[in-house]
Amino acid sequence: MTIAAKFVLTLFIARYLGLAELGIFGIVTSAAVLAPVLLGFGVSNNLGREAARDGAPAITARLSQYFVVLLPIYATLCIVSVVIFPGKAVLLVALGLLLFLEHIQTDMFSLMMMTGRPYAANLVNFIRSAAWVAGYVPLALIDPRFRTLNALVLAWLGGCIVATVLTVVFTSHWRWHEAVEALPASGMTLPHRHGSTALYLNDVANTLFQYVDRYIVGIFLSVEILGIYVLFWSIGNAMSNLITTAVVQTRKSTLVQVAHAAPQSFNRNLRDVAFVTSGTALGLSIAAIVAVYVAVPFLGRPQVIPYLPIMYVLCVGLMFRTVYEVLGISFYAHGRDDITLYSGIAILVAAIGLNVALDPAFGIWGAGAALLASYAIGVTARAVVISRGFQRRAYAHEPTRVQS
Repeated sequence: MTIAAKFVLTLFIARYLGLAELGIFGIVTSAAVLAPVLLGFGVSNNLGREAARDGAPAITARLSQYFVVLLPIYATLCIVSVVIFPGKAVLLVALGLLLFLEHIQTDMFSLMMMTGRPYAANLVNFIRSAAWVAGYVPLALIDPRFRTLNALVLAWLGGCIVATVLTVVFTSHWRWHEAVEALPASGMTLPHRHGSTALYLNDVANTLFQYVDRYIVGIFLSVEILGIYVLFWSIGNAMSNLITTAVVQTRKSTLVQVAHAAPQSFNRNLRDVAFVTSGTALGLSIAAIVAVYVAVPFLGRPQVIPYLPIMYVLCVGLMFRTVYEVLGISFYAHGRDDITLYSGIAILVAAIGLNVALDPAFGIWGAGAALLASYAIGVTARAVVISRGFQRRAYAHEPTRVQS
């Protein structure tokens, strides 16, 4: 349902707001993804791993400190933006609040999944990602006054507010009131003290990798071409997000728990995840290609038609991406954040170099080729590390845990 909503929203923006506006919206959505990573310092990943082992109440105090520290950071960014662009004050304040709530929701989704609340987590995720679209798009179709980026952002913000309220309700047993009451006496600890530096840098590298191509396309090509690229890329990214939330996240906690048990058990579980993710990616890719070829001709944007075959490239990239993410669970579950970081940096450097080299000459096709090549490099590197027995080194790295 989330994929369907994002698909409809993407087509709606392209048809009624314009390809240039779609390109701008693509930058806004990338900011909503980048902000939790850049300002999160790896907290959610690190605390999520602890919560999977010790339970949610064990991390609530540190999580509360982390969220409180984020408030002045986003407030400062919002104030600076309004000072620089006073004519866009309403939009910028809405964006500031939106980014803050998206940050909290991104982290809470991961933590709820890691602590065995997949249904509640996905319900909240659906509301902030898709339910608001079901209300906004029909309204904008009826009343043209709502066909603006301002109205779209406010509708998105409304969905985030509802999702945040539900998150508090669903996690009420996490002893939030005790954590909040203890805040004045406990003092503030900067986020990086709760996080994993390696996981943080890896998240930054991976997220920049996923979005760097649109920035390079925007720099070297036109905003309209960027809009065309975002049109297709957003569909592929929505499929990837579904696979991550519905398959990978639901199995991640189990893999963390069995990582230090018999290797055969861990490998069997990992193979199961790989099989399900690959099959899901293939099925979604086929459906997306059919949907794009049917829907795009009705957009009234003839300049998009020549680029339809790019969906094949992006869907193959989706297959590589799912394999890359599944292989990465091995390192995360065994606490080998260093290996995760090295592979993340490798594909980021590859993506930047390939996009800078290919995009000016080949446009969108160059960006697609850079995506495929980068993920192929990442998959190969991670497969080589796993084939050389990193798990044995991981156990040697934590001798106390293994002996116990």
